[in-house]
Amino acid sequence: MDQVSSGRFAGRLVRIRLESLEIVRETTTQALIKQGTAWPDALVFSLPLAASSDGHFNGRSLAFPDVLLNDGVDLPPLVTPTLLDVVSIAIARDHLASSLDALGETQSADLVSGYRQPHHSFGGPGLPALQQGFREICDPGHQLETAIRFCRTRASLQDIVVGALAEILSKTSRAEVRAATAQQRLVDRVSDYMFAHVDDPPNIADLCRIAGVSRRTLQACFRDALGLTPSQYLRTLRLNAVRRELRALAAAGRPISIGDVAARWGFWHWSRFTENYRLLFGELPSRTVQNVLSAPR
Repeated sequence: MDQVSSGRFAGRLVRIRLESLEIVRETTTQALIKQGTAWPDALVFSLPLAASSDGHFNGRSLAFPDVLLNDGVDLPPLVTPTLLDVVSIAIARDHLASSLDALGETQSADLVSGYRQPHHSFGGPGLPALQQGFREICDPGHQLETAIRFCRTRASLQDIVVGALAEILSKTSRAEVRAATAQQRLVDRVSDYMFAHVDDPPNIADLCRIAGVSRRTLQACFRDALGLTPSQYLRTLRLNAVRRELRALAAAGRPISIGDVAARWGFWHWSRFTENYRLLFGELPSRTVQNVLSAPR
């Protein structure tokens, strides 16, 4: 995850692990670029419960409250809204397909059993009821953590979740968002170049030359794909890289020169760097180091 909006980050995670699926409710207070994987042969459904705006996925705007379905081994970068409350369900493909087949949802069973690599978004009038259902499942006020120790409770909860996924697959409209847009492919190419040239960070003119487009086209591609300008995106990625490196050095107990780390990522103006860092993360880089050093071991 990379933070892309300015301010101190706060987040909360609720995780429910069952035999054939995992439910994760994540609440975040800053816009993030997120990327990762689930376990092999899993499908991942992401249902936003609340959001301050639309997100961006594969170079497209992702409207709230549309559900996003991904193959668990291929989760392209997702740009989240500033405020987001989202439930993600990772479920074994074979388990979901056989459960849907048992429910008589043969078309949906055929879809998920052969689902490899593509991504779909689902929308429709039935989503608010599903949102409320998952709010209740993940409500920290409920005694679910105690209850799921019992086999009957776990089986009942899995049945409820599978039923909700069947609703998504059969009673909502579906749109494929598999292929990255031309704008997203350009953004990916620029990002790859930047990380391959950490010791000599490119400027906007370099990026225009690499992408073979004008400055105006470059700006438009980044805004369409990410909702950010190229300068904002590259500065944000480099600041996140500095933060990760500082935290890793502190956690490893290694000597830390904040100036050297910043310079390695192309920040040579100290006061400007520290101000940009403070604006993005809500703290100075020295505080980031101290927070790691003072954390309980």
